[in-house]
Amino acid sequence: MKRILFLSLSLLLSGCYLANGSPSSYHYWLKNDKVITYNDMKFCEKKVYLTLGERFKYLSKMMEINGWISMRENYRKEYNEYIAYITKASPYISYCYYELGYRFRPPIYWCLAQDGDNTRICTENMKYRN
Repeated sequence: MKRILFLSLSLLLSGCYLANGSPSSYHYWLKNDKVITYNDMKFCEKKVYLTLGERFKYLSKMMEINGWISMRENYRKEYNEYIAYITKASPYISYCYYELGYRFRPPIYWCLAQDGDNTRICTENMKYRN
């Protein structure tokens, strides 16, 4: 009976993820059982982005002016370069969250969801659980 209940619950949850996509990783950065604040996220992003140099500032401004879709379609080289900067910055931003007292605590089903980079994100941030 427990197996059937567990299987049914698993299928139900995975069905919701398939239909809507899984929640953002930001939902699982917790401090005192509260989700990370917008201000703390922006603080860490700004702190890390300032270290990326003038080229990143230029690309950020370009992204702000043109938007994601236009950048991806019309400025493919710059778009890929911008994404590379964001990817490079991601571990440093996570470390900043950790330094602010947040811990990364996603449920296992989120880490195993096949709709994005959840497994990679969980693996990278596993060190920030405690």
